[in-house]
Order: sequence, then structure tokens, then C-alpha cells
Amino acid sequence: MSNTDRYNLSPDSLERARRIIAILRSDFWLGGGARLVVGVAGESGSGKSVAASSLAQELTNAGLRAHVLYQDDYFVRPPRTNHEFRLLDIEANVGPQEVQLDLIADHIDAFRLGHTVDAPLVDYPGNRFVTQTLDFRASDVLVVEGTYVLQLSDLDVRIFCSATHEQTRERRKARARDVDDPIIDRILDLEHRLIAPQGETADLEIDAEFQLLRLA
Repeated sequence: MSNTDRYNLSPDSLERARRIIAILRSDFWLGGGARLVVGVAGESGSGKSVAASSLAQELTNAGLRAHVLYQDDYFVRPPRTNHEFRLLDIEANVGPQEVQLDLIADHIDAFRLGHTVDAPLVDYPGNRFVTQTLDFRASDVLVVEGTYVLQLSDLDVRIFCSATHEQTRERRKARARDVDDPIIDRILDLEHRLIAPQGETADLEIDAEFQLLRLA
């Protein structure tokens, strides 16, 4: 399992993960021998990172070997530098072009083939990326988390956390990880317009009240 210790996992989030696993077993061949790739997307503060980490934790508890790819590790630029570029031109520099989605896709391919890869890992205090080794040789499930990951084509299951930036304002304040700048609301509004349409492609939804919904 990769880096799931970044997040505090509540009993509720773990219980929700167990319910997702039950659906993966019944509807998506989990445990049938094939390697499964699960995408978890949503806006900032929607709960996607905790959902992905909880899912990986409960998969491990169920005897399955899981890794998580966090989109934060795959940005083109480290956090503070990325924010500075956004300020230069919000419309041009906010969106999926900030993320190395092609590299995530390559690492999904490596997972399916059972290979080992050298992957980026964000160092927030150092405003840089370092390298981590991900060994997929014995992995059963890959969970891919991030705002734009449902744009990736090679996903077996798509989960969308549908809470909007307006609904999650207090959560983000409590997290105290976002840059404190008045322009953040403009950035989040633009992100909302880019991220929300992904919900139409989802198999499962986690709504603003953290209820799990199965989509037709």
C-alpha cells in the first residue's frame, strides 16, 4: 500500500470502503484473479483522498494487495510553484494540463503488467518531488485518486465524490492545506466547471453527506 498514512481514516470512511468492496466483488469481478483499477475523483475537499485511502486500507484488511496513486504526486510543478503559475494566468494554468495524466496512464499500464516503477512523491515542505519505488508485481488493486483522474480511459471502476467547493468550504478551512489567497475561490470555481462533468461517467457516487450511491 502506498502513502495511505497521509490521511486520518475515520470509522465511517472505513465502513463506506467496506460497502464499496462488496459492490466491487458483486459487480466488478474483484477477487476473480484480474488486476482491478479504481478511479476516485472529485473537487477539493470532497473526500476523494480519504475515500481512496480507506478503500486501499480495507482492501488490505480483506487480504488483497492494494496501491494508491495520488494525483498530487503527478503535478507538473510542485505545490507552491504551481500556485504561482496559476496566478500568472488562471484560465490557462488551471486544469488537467497541470497534471501528468500521461504518466499516471503509464503507471496504470505498469500495474496491469505487474512491473515496478519509479514514481514521483510530493514533498510539501520542500516544494519539490522526490522519487518512490512502487512494486506492482504482487498487487491486486490499484486505486487512482485525483480531481481529473476519471478522464483516464483505462479504469475498471469510476467513483465520483460529488460535493462541490461551496459545500466543502469549512472542510477545506479545517484541513488548512490550501494556500491562503483570495484568488482561491476563483480557482475553485473554474475547477468545479472542469471536474463536475466527470460525475456523468461514474459507476458509484459519494455525495456531500458521504452517502454511497450506485449509479445506473
